[in-house]
Amino acid sequence: MKPERLIYTFVSYASHYDTDWAKGTPIEGVERTARLAHKHGVPVTWIVNGGSVPVLAERIREWHEAYGDDVILQTPFFLEDCGASKAKFRAALDRDWKIVAEAFPWVRTKIAARGKIYNEVIEVLEELDFKGMWGYCWEQIWWDGISHRGIPWGSWYVDRGRYKAPHAGKGHIVACEWTARDLHATYHSGCPVIYSTDPNDVLRAGLCGRDDIEYWKRLFQDYLDNTEHNDRVYFLQQQEAHEMEYTERFAVFPASHVEACEGMLDLFFAHITQYPITLTTLPKAVEEYHERNAQTAPAYMLTRDTLSRPEVNEYTVTLGGTGAGPWPRTFLYYDRECQMAFVHGQCAPHRLRSYVGKGDMHDEFEESVPQVWVSGYERTEDRIRMTFKTGHGGPLPFGLAYWDDLAGFAVEACSEGVSARIIGDELVFLRFGLTGEPATIALSLTRREPAL
Repeated sequence: MKPERLIYTFVSYASHYDTDWAKGTPIEGVERTARLAHKHGVPVTWIVNGGSVPVLAERIREWHEAYGDDVILQTPFFLEDCGASKAKFRAALDRDWKIVAEAFPWVRTKIAARGKIYNEVIEVLEELDFKGMWGYCWEQIWWDGISHRGIPWGSWYVDRGRYKAPHAGKGHIVACEWTARDLHATYHSGCPVIYSTDPNDVLRAGLCGRDDIEYWKRLFQDYLDNTEHNDRVYFLQQQEAHEMEYTERFAVFPASHVEACEGMLDLFFAHITQYPITLTTLPKAVEEYHERNAQTAPAYMLTRDTLSRPEVNEYTVTLGGTGAGPWPRTFLYYDRECQMAFVHGQCAPHRLRSYVGKGDMHDEFEESVPQVWVSGYERTEDRIRMTFKTGHGGPLPFGLAYWDDLAGFAVEACSEGVSARIIGDELVFLRFGLTGEPATIALSLTRREPAL
């Protein structure tokens, strides 16, 4: 485990609202959220808009000096507010960013925030030299009007003409997820809203309580464990400031929920800061992503069941109910070309998504998986050998997995054009491309030191 590779960012919606459920800027919720985070040395990235900046500017400037807080800009809705007009959308962004830049002259990296994303949104952001887009929701459909199933999790470069797919090279915009998900439970249950780091959602689902964050601790440990085989593991958590107060202007949830979420976040901040993780703001994380990566960085996540389950209640049933498991260990992977999932013991992908040549943003990018056979399997104390064969498939990106106790083993040889990587001493992951013809992949592993 290499905890310094885990990049933790905490984001809080702190915008002005004039709706039937909210009025004004949630000052009380902002101050409560800031006290909690700063108590534990966690800098906050505030999502502001033109209406909230004049109200919060002095506070945020003080917090920037004392704790390193930063800001990103909530965009208007492209359809609802701007009538799908790129000119109106651009003008609104220009207007509000000038307000941000005047109030916070230290802001260098422009990041936008909104869950409803379209190609036109990404195009305008690139034209205005934004570097990131917060609000992507892995596996989500319908909830809050956001349907992003098919996208990668975490951070990746967005393709200007395909907002749900990674850029083929070094994109201009880095995708940033709304809030980190329980990758394992989300994959197997199809419930990304419930199995997440959102305080109100896990509270309502009965996964956590005011004095009980065991679920979050196990979820966080899963991310920590995966720092061993990733250069960076991104863990972004978000909580709306307007959900951290109960007043005449903001009463999204009852006071008891506000108090419970306050307790949960207090415990979680105390827990994660015991580790030497990297605490930073979203603009700084995005800056580093651009500096480090010439293309979307591959993500290797070996995930396990937390064994925590939500309650059966009005909230979880409204979402369609949840899977009960238990679920097997699962390896999740993506790069700029594809996304794959492998269930424990299976060589072929349980799910294969290809982004190559895909332009329909209503698509989930899923592909049929060709048949896979293994021949010539041999295992001794010091050596493992086998040959994989695939049926006709492709051309498309592909991968295979060999699951076993691989402690002490290293890859000795693999067929040309195939990348082989041992993950967590539990599997060998093979990444290559199918041409349309059957493929034959030879793999051999040897013990780094002969067994006694």
